[in-house]
Amino acid sequence: MPSPPPARRRLGGAFASLAPPVPLRRREVAVLALLGAAAFSQGWSSNVFTATLAHTRVTFGLSDQGIALVEVVVRATALTALALSWWADRRGRRGPLLAAFAILPLANLATAFAPNLAAFAGLQGVARVGTIALGALGLLIIAEEVNPAGRGYASATYALGLSMGTGFGWLLAPLAERSAEAWRLLFAAGALPVVLVPLLALRLRESRAFRPGTRAPLAVALGRGLRRRFWPMAGLSFAAAAFTAVAAGFINPRLVNNLGWSQGRASLLLVLASTPAVILGLLAGGRAADLIGRRPTEAAAIVVGVSGGVLAFFAEGGWAIALGIFLSILGSSAFAPAFAAQRAELFPTETRATAGAWLGNAGILGALSGFIAGHFAIGAWGVPVTVAGLGGVLLAAAALLLLLPETRGADLLAGAAPSAPEGSAG
Repeated sequence: MPSPPPARRRLGGAFASLAPPVPLRRREVAVLALLGAAAFSQGWSSNVFTATLAHTRVTFGLSDQGIALVEVVVRATALTALALSWWADRRGRRGPLLAAFAILPLANLATAFAPNLAAFAGLQGVARVGTIALGALGLLIIAEEVNPAGRGYASATYALGLSMGTGFGWLLAPLAERSAEAWRLLFAAGALPVVLVPLLALRLRESRAFRPGTRAPLAVALGRGLRRRFWPMAGLSFAAAAFTAVAAGFINPRLVNNLGWSQGRASLLLVLASTPAVILGLLAGGRAADLIGRRPTEAAAIVVGVSGGVLAFFAEGGWAIALGIFLSILGSSAFAPAFAAQRAELFPTETRATAGAWLGNAGILGALSGFIAGHFAIGAWGVPVTVAGLGGVLLAAAALLLLLPETRGADLLAGAAPSAPEGSAG
């Protein structure tokens, strides 16, 4: 039988290089399927806030500085998501994940009826609590369930579901242009994923790595020498969130309000530029994290992401903006699975959820700082210069990777209770 032509062989090899580095077991596939559905719902529901910002700002009369202040309120409220991770280290991962999954769509439904800016910001702060806790706990369960050789790739599949949900939300965003208050319909629609709560409650089981009664306070864990791992990771989380939150928060208002694009054109550009970037970035980044290590993958991703983000805000033409968005999302997508896997691997089971929550809070504080700085810097220098400055901070923070050990291949199930029968989700 003749061999396939060279072009086809190269194409097949490229796709094969994005395949899982090790076969996934039935239990792992079941967990990924459940959490992938949760991630899609999370991406859709949580993105309504960003996708409608160009329209809610009109309803509530917000300037660019006003947007920054609303983002500060929303993200400050999200600091309370720590309580769900505190619960996860004491009673298990499953219960708080289910609570977080329900909080997000229900808060969106209430936001659809928000009578004023204060109620809008407060309710979206509650929604942010759900999305922060859901993302952290979903990735934690994946890290504790999946074979170490495929952990980065598995984390990437969760993030891929999240990004697909985000893209779906962008496709619905043009509906907000139908009337001055049409954005409320998008928030109401973003509550539909709540119907999945019974399915998750029925099928999702407790993480195999969790052992009741072994929880150690974070202060005790840091006193055991883990502070040398925690603070560099916190610095990376802070700097990455400061840059990405501001860039993501202002890109749609820039296209619609500053450059005069229609919401349909802006959404189309965001979807077409981001979809291939997300797929390539997550799968290639997850595979690279498993093959060459977490640290080199994160470093390369930061450089690509910052370069693209700066280009997207300084460019004026559609093609250049699209290239910038592609590179920015490619970098952030490749960074996500490597960082998520490393975050889980650096800390012991008894404090892993709490440490992850505090690192998440470092990210929230980073986003808060980015928007607070933006509130003052935007008025003086504009959004593009503000984004470039935050990108420079992230590039400098990449040096913190040198202070961290390489964790590729770490076994998180050592000493854990025996696993459940093969084939179940728990």
